[in-house]
Parts: sequence; C-alpha cells; structure tokens
Amino acid sequence: METKEKYTSWETIQKRFPDSFVLLENPVFEREQILKSGIVLYKNKSRKKVFQKDYELRPRYATIVYTGGIRGDRVNENVLIL
Repeated sequence: METKEKYTSWETIQKRFPDSFVLLENPVFEREQILKSGIVLYKNKSRKKVFQKDYELRPRYATIVYTGGIRGDRVNENVLIL
C-alpha cells in the first residue's frame, strides 16, 4: 500500500487502520511531539513487517506508529526514524 504526497490526519489513520502499525512518511507534529498527519506508506498488524517495509523503502523522514487498541505488551510504538 503506497500513496504519493497525500497527507492523512492522525484521527483518520486511527479510524481507517485500527490496531495496526503504520509507516508514515513526512510526519507532521504539533508541539510536544503530538502527531497531526503524515503520508501513509504501509500498514500491517505485524510490527516486524512494518519495520521490514521501512527498511525496504528507506524513506528519508518517517515514523512508525501504533494506532491503538489492545495489545498484550502495551508498548508505545511512537518511534521516530531519521
């Protein structure tokens, strides 16, 4: 799943891809590192697959986020990748 230059709001991403890891290119943050939007490059329920896709695509400025929901380990996946 790839899109070109189409920013999607964080709220829309959470609704569209519940309980998933999402690779966002050019994320837009508000003060205090609050995610506002980004370009969705890839999403998957598997954290490992999203990190593999990040390695494959090698976007210049990206972040991987978890959209929420219930996970056993409750890890915050807001990882900024530069």
